[in-house]
Amino acid sequence: MTSGRLAEACSISAAAVRKDLALFGDFGKKGSGYDVPLLLRSIETILGVEDPPSVVIVGAGNIGLALLESGLAGAGGYHYAEVFDADPSKVGMTCCGLRVRPLEEMPVIISNLGEVIAVLAVTHGKGQASLDRIVEAGCKAVLSFNLEPLTVPEGVFLRYIEVSTELDILTHSIRNSQQNKHQNS
Repeated sequence: MTSGRLAEACSISAAAVRKDLALFGDFGKKGSGYDVPLLLRSIETILGVEDPPSVVIVGAGNIGLALLESGLAGAGGYHYAEVFDADPSKVGMTCCGLRVRPLEEMPVIISNLGEVIAVLAVTHGKGQASLDRIVEAGCKAVLSFNLEPLTVPEGVFLRYIEVSTELDILTHSIRNSQQNKHQNS
Protein backbone atom coordinates (compact mmCIF):
# COMPACT_ATOMS: atom_id res chain seq x y z
CA MET A 1 0.00 0.00 0.00
CA THR A 2 1.55 3.28 -1.06
CA SER A 3 1.31 6.63 0.69
CA GLY A 4 -0.42 7.89 -2.46
CA ARG A 5 -3.24 5.35 -2.12
CA LEU A 6 -3.58 6.08 1.60
CA ALA A 7 -3.60 9.81 0.86
CA GLU A 8 -6.34 9.43 -1.74
CA ALA A 9 -8.50 7.43 0.69
CA CYS A 10 -8.01 10.08 3.41
CA SER A 11 -8.25 13.13 1.14
CA ILE A 12 -4.83 14.42 2.18
CA SER A 13 -1.44 14.60 0.47
CA ALA A 14 0.94 11.65 0.27
CA ALA A 15 3.57 13.81 1.99
CA ALA A 16 1.17 14.35 4.93
CA VAL A 17 0.64 10.58 5.21
CA ARG A 18 4.39 9.93 5.27
CA LYS A 19 5.05 12.77 7.73
CA ASP A 20 2.23 11.73 10.10
CA LEU A 21 3.24 8.07 10.13
CA ALA A 22 6.93 8.97 10.55
CA LEU A 23 6.05 10.63 13.87
CA PHE A 24 5.37 7.16 15.27
CA GLY A 25 8.05 5.06 13.60
CA ASP A 26 9.40 3.72 10.35
CA PHE A 27 6.56 1.82 8.73
CA GLY A 28 7.12 2.08 4.99
CA LYS A 29 9.76 1.30 2.42
CA LYS A 30 10.55 3.78 -0.29
CA GLY A 31 9.21 2.55 -3.59
CA SER A 32 7.21 -0.36 -2.18
CA GLY A 33 4.97 1.34 0.38
CA TYR A 34 3.57 -0.05 3.60
CA ASP A 35 3.10 -3.59 4.87
CA VAL A 36 -0.66 -3.28 5.59
CA PRO A 37 -0.97 -5.88 8.39
CA LEU A 38 2.06 -4.38 10.18
CA LEU A 39 0.75 -0.85 9.68
CA LEU A 40 -2.70 -1.78 11.04
CA ARG A 41 -1.19 -3.45 14.14
CA SER A 42 1.05 -0.43 14.67
CA ILE A 43 -1.85 2.03 14.37
CA GLU A 44 -3.90 -0.06 16.82
CA THR A 45 -1.00 0.08 19.27
CA ILE A 46 -0.58 3.84 18.78
CA LEU A 47 -4.30 4.39 19.40
CA GLY A 48 -4.36 1.95 22.30
CA VAL A 49 -7.10 -0.19 20.75
CA GLU A 50 -5.25 -3.45 20.18
CA ASP A 51 -7.27 -4.94 23.08
CA PRO A 52 -10.47 -2.87 23.15
CA PRO A 53 -12.81 -2.82 26.14
CA SER A 54 -16.07 -4.74 26.23
CA VAL A 55 -19.23 -2.90 25.24
CA VAL A 56 -22.46 -3.07 27.21
CA ILE A 57 -25.83 -1.73 26.10
CA VAL A 58 -28.10 -0.03 28.62
CA GLY A 59 -31.59 0.00 27.18
CA ALA A 60 -33.07 -3.01 25.39
CA GLY A 61 -35.58 -0.98 23.40
CA ASN A 62 -35.62 -0.49 19.64
CA ILE A 63 -32.23 1.24 19.38
CA GLY A 64 -30.46 -1.01 21.87
CA LEU A 65 -31.69 -4.21 20.24
CA ALA A 66 -30.97 -2.90 16.73
CA LEU A 67 -27.40 -2.17 17.78
CA LEU A 68 -27.07 -5.60 19.33
CA GLU A 69 -28.47 -7.27 16.21
CA SER A 70 -26.17 -5.30 13.91
CA GLY A 71 -23.21 -6.60 15.89
CA LEU A 72 -19.72 -5.22 15.93
CA ALA A 73 -18.09 -7.61 13.46
CA GLY A 74 -15.25 -5.82 11.71
CA ALA A 75 -15.28 -3.05 14.31
CA GLY A 76 -11.72 -3.40 15.53
CA GLY A 77 -12.28 -6.22 18.00
CA TYR A 78 -15.09 -4.57 19.94
CA HIS A 79 -17.88 -6.86 21.10
CA TYR A 80 -21.15 -6.56 22.96
CA ALA A 81 -20.72 -8.32 26.29
CA GLU A 82 -24.00 -7.57 28.06
CA VAL A 83 -27.32 -5.78 27.71
CA PHE A 84 -29.30 -4.25 30.60
CA ASP A 85 -32.78 -2.81 31.02
CA ALA A 86 -34.98 -1.52 33.85
CA ASP A 87 -38.20 -2.85 32.31
CA PRO A 88 -39.14 -6.20 33.93
CA SER A 89 -40.92 -7.23 30.72
CA LYS A 90 -37.61 -7.04 28.83
CA VAL A 91 -35.40 -8.61 31.48
CA GLY A 92 -34.75 -12.24 30.62
CA MET A 93 -35.30 -11.82 26.88
CA THR A 94 -32.49 -13.15 24.73
CA CYS A 95 -31.11 -11.34 21.71
CA CYS A 96 -28.06 -12.45 19.73
CA GLY A 97 -27.10 -14.87 22.48
CA LEU A 98 -27.22 -12.27 25.26
CA ARG A 99 -29.84 -12.33 27.99
CA VAL A 100 -31.20 -8.91 28.98
CA ARG A 101 -30.20 -8.37 32.60
CA PRO A 102 -31.73 -6.10 35.24
CA LEU A 103 -29.90 -2.86 36.03
CA GLU A 104 -29.30 -4.12 39.56
CA GLU A 105 -26.77 -6.64 38.18
CA MET A 106 -24.76 -3.96 36.35
CA PRO A 107 -22.22 -3.10 39.12
CA VAL A 108 -21.06 -6.70 39.60
CA ILE A 109 -20.98 -7.46 35.88
CA ILE A 110 -19.11 -4.27 34.97
CA SER A 111 -16.65 -4.93 37.78
CA ASN A 112 -16.03 -8.44 36.42
CA LEU A 113 -15.63 -7.19 32.84
CA GLY A 114 -13.05 -4.58 33.84
CA GLU A 115 -12.70 -1.81 31.29
CA VAL A 116 -16.09 -1.17 29.66
CA ILE A 117 -17.76 1.26 27.29
CA ALA A 118 -21.50 1.62 27.89
CA VAL A 119 -23.91 2.48 25.09
CA LEU A 120 -26.84 4.42 26.51
CA ALA A 121 -30.03 3.77 24.51
CA VAL A 122 -32.87 4.63 26.89
CA THR A 123 -36.14 6.53 26.60
CA HIS A 124 -35.95 10.32 26.66
CA GLY A 125 -36.17 11.53 30.25
CA LYS A 126 -34.41 8.45 31.62
CA GLY A 127 -30.92 9.39 30.44
CA GLN A 128 -29.42 11.04 33.52
CA ALA A 129 -30.73 8.44 35.97
CA SER A 130 -29.43 5.63 33.73
CA LEU A 131 -26.11 7.40 33.23
CA ASP A 132 -25.73 7.84 36.99
CA ARG A 133 -26.22 4.10 37.48
CA ILE A 134 -23.68 3.34 34.75
CA VAL A 135 -21.11 5.62 36.40
CA GLU A 136 -21.86 4.21 39.87
CA ALA A 137 -21.23 0.74 38.42
CA GLY A 138 -17.69 1.87 37.53
CA CYS A 139 -17.97 2.61 33.82
CA LYS A 140 -15.70 5.46 32.64
CA ALA A 141 -16.87 5.81 29.01
CA VAL A 142 -20.39 6.23 27.66
CA LEU A 143 -21.72 6.57 24.12
CA SER A 144 -25.21 8.08 24.31
CA PHE A 145 -28.02 7.82 21.79
CA ASN A 146 -30.07 9.85 24.27
CA LEU A 147 -29.81 13.50 23.28
CA GLU A 148 -30.96 15.10 26.51
CA PRO A 149 -28.17 17.07 28.23
CA LEU A 150 -26.29 14.70 30.53
CA THR A 151 -23.76 15.46 33.23
CA VAL A 152 -20.83 13.21 34.08
CA PRO A 153 -18.24 13.55 36.82
CA GLU A 154 -14.63 14.33 36.02
CA GLY A 155 -12.83 11.29 34.67
CA VAL A 156 -15.89 9.91 32.85
CA PHE A 157 -16.01 10.37 29.09
CA LEU A 158 -19.33 10.99 27.34
CA ARG A 159 -19.99 11.15 23.60
CA TYR A 160 -23.32 11.62 21.84
CA ILE A 161 -24.59 10.03 18.66
CA GLU A 162 -26.63 12.79 17.07
CA VAL A 163 -28.52 11.46 14.08
CA SER A 164 -29.76 14.95 13.14
CA THR A 165 -26.17 16.22 12.88
CA GLU A 166 -25.26 13.32 10.62
CA LEU A 167 -28.34 14.03 8.49
CA ASP A 168 -27.26 17.68 8.24
CA ILE A 169 -23.82 16.59 7.04
CA LEU A 170 -25.33 14.26 4.44
CA THR A 171 -27.77 16.96 3.29
CA HIS A 172 -24.86 19.36 2.84
CA SER A 173 -22.90 16.69 0.96
CA ILE A 174 -25.77 16.01 -1.43
CA ARG A 175 -26.45 19.68 -2.08
CA ASN A 176 -22.77 20.58 -2.34
CA SER A 177 -22.27 17.77 -4.83
CA GLN A 178 -25.28 18.91 -6.89
CA GLN A 179 -24.08 22.53 -6.77
CA ASN A 180 -20.60 21.51 -7.95
CA LYS A 181 -22.13 19.56 -10.86
CA HIS A 182 -24.13 22.59 -11.94
CA GLN A 183 -21.07 24.85 -11.71
CA ASN A 184 -18.96 22.46 -13.77
CA SER A 185 -21.62 22.09 -16.49
